[in-house]
Amino acid sequence: MSDYKFYQFVTERAIETRSSWTHREIALFHYFNPNGLYAKKKATDKQIDTLVEDGKAKSGAMIAYGALNHFYTDRLVNIVHRKRIERADICAVVRGLQWDIDSANKFIAETEGAR
Repeated sequence: MSDYKFYQFVTERAIETRSSWTHREIALFHYFNPNGLYAKKKATDKQIDTLVEDGKAKSGAMIAYGALNHFYTDRLVNIVHRKRIERADICAVVRGLQWDIDSANKFIAETEGAR
């Protein structure tokens, strides 16, 4: 497989990361791929925005769980643009993004279930 085709696979068609991937490939997957954590975070951000707009949640939810909670997404963007990606950096960002997404999903479920 050529480098470009593999890049396309990682950024467009892969469903999950593989243990054989480099740190850069993992970062590219989570940033560009529709199955990556960046896309999942954006989807939960939209759900939180909708809850706030509909009056089901207070605006602070956007800071705690939504689009204004962007520490790990900013770090992912920073990591993708580096020449060298350390294992600890990508692992911390992946764990942090997953925790943010899980927390947001829990909040969404509780908020929608309460009304």
